[in-house]
Amino acid sequence: MRKAVFKISLMILLLTLTVFVPASYAEKIKTIIVLPFKINAAQDLTFLKEGIMDMLSSRLSWKDRVMVIEKGLVKEKVAEFKGSLNKEIAINIGKALKADYVILGSLTVFGDSVSIDAKILDVNKEKELITAFNQSKGMDEVIPTVNKFAQDINAKIMGRYVRTPVYAKVPEEEEKVGPKGLIRVKESLQEKEIGHAQAFRTGIVGLDVGDVDGDGKNELVFIDSNTVYIHKWTENKFAEFRSIKGRWSPNYVYLSVADLDGNGRAEIYVSNLSESGLSSFVLEWQSGDFATIAKGQRWFFRVVDIPGKGKTLIGQSRITGGGFTRYIYILKREGDSFAKGERLRLPAMANIFNFTQGNIADKDEVQTLILSPETEILFLFNKDGKKIWRSDDSFGGIDTHMVAPGSSEADERWIHFSSPIFLSDIDNDGLSEVVICKNKSSVGRLLEKNRMFSSGKLHILSWDKVDLATKWETKKMSGAITGYSLKDVDNDGRLEFVMSVVLGSKSILGRSGRSQVVIYDLD
Repeated sequence: MRKAVFKISLMILLLTLTVFVPASYAEKIKTIIVLPFKINAAQDLTFLKEGIMDMLSSRLSWKDRVMVIEKGLVKEKVAEFKGSLNKEIAINIGKALKADYVILGSLTVFGDSVSIDAKILDVNKEKELITAFNQSKGMDEVIPTVNKFAQDINAKIMGRYVRTPVYAKVPEEEEKVGPKGLIRVKESLQEKEIGHAQAFRTGIVGLDVGDVDGDGKNELVFIDSNTVYIHKWTENKFAEFRSIKGRWSPNYVYLSVADLDGNGRAEIYVSNLSESGLSSFVLEWQSGDFATIAKGQRWFFRVVDIPGKGKTLIGQSRITGGGFTRYIYILKREGDSFAKGERLRLPAMANIFNFTQGNIADKDEVQTLILSPETEILFLFNKDGKKIWRSDDSFGGIDTHMVAPGSSEADERWIHFSSPIFLSDIDNDGLSEVVICKNKSSVGRLLEKNRMFSSGKLHILSWDKVDLATKWETKKMSGAITGYSLKDVDNDGRLEFVMSVVLGSKSILGRSGRSQVVIYDLD
């Protein structure tokens, strides 16, 4: 009898959950429309209109809580209404698409003055809930203003709070302690000494350092879009040792240098995009010259430090004519080719170029740091894959990319790669610092194609118990930073930061014909 009562009760409970839970759950989902911002400018800034819509959509979407209506549907509905978008029309569009909220805004450019005005409207109550306004010189404040507006909407309307980083004060007696050539962020920003700077007539895509010819001294290796360059440090400057130009429409995108086979000569791993796939290769010094020991490889290559394994070659494939495949593998060399081995367990947003692992926030636990492919925000995950921190600012910023074709050129999708990201315990406290650049663009990260960066700094981030914040930084470089390494490049027994900077106030990476290699000495 009791079993029968229990079964009936269980059936009633399951029926209740089936009938009522989805309905009540659905009621919690809010829908938002992001209308195209009105652009008042002499120049064509269509990309900004699209970029702002995409940025707000990505920041407001919240699985099972907030749905942002697809912008294609929004544009179709907007086209049905005549005249400029205003509050009344915005409310009517919201009602037509059965949305709870509508975002309406404008961006005005007059000379070098830029102003952004945005508001979110409650469709049912037909009133403004939150407004945002900012006026500045140049485009630099557009992204922060849009980001702050999205945060206010999330917090005040959706009840979704994104923690703003809390910066712990550095004790005053530590202010002057730090690697030579780097500026501690709490110090006055006086000029710091650069160890060496040398110009090159090519657009450097990436660089690394290693002993590639087995003479016991490190060489500087860098790539542009079609050539590998090897330079030796001689008489206080870099002198070209070899240059190896590619054939058959090369498109070099990433470089790693490491002696993984233990023969005393570091291999040069070059990731090379073909028209719709990959044709990567490996060079090694043999019998007085560089030989190709592997070619036509369908892998992106990267050498990383994996906790417990040391320097390791990892690889990821490409979807034919598209972006990255899902998984990243440790690669095994099999003669003159590479095969997949163990699969790395990484958060879903990771690709081969945008992550690093180590003791970042805890000496006893390995964390994973990822530079988001879309927003270039940093995310820190614990060993269980749970997100424990995110940055407030975007880092990285390069134009290196691959194209996923669409039905027309306008539908092409450009997939940008991550700037280099690696760890080093610079202050020997048991926790690793994060080394990553931050390139500055006058249009933020909104430009999908031909991204332009006017300047950059190399940042060294350190965990201060509650936040991963910039502890040291280089001076501002007059161009975009494209590659960097922390190795003894001048063979004096001390580590140096060596970085490549593509010159020009509006550098389009890989297309500029001028670069500079800069060395910062560390004591």
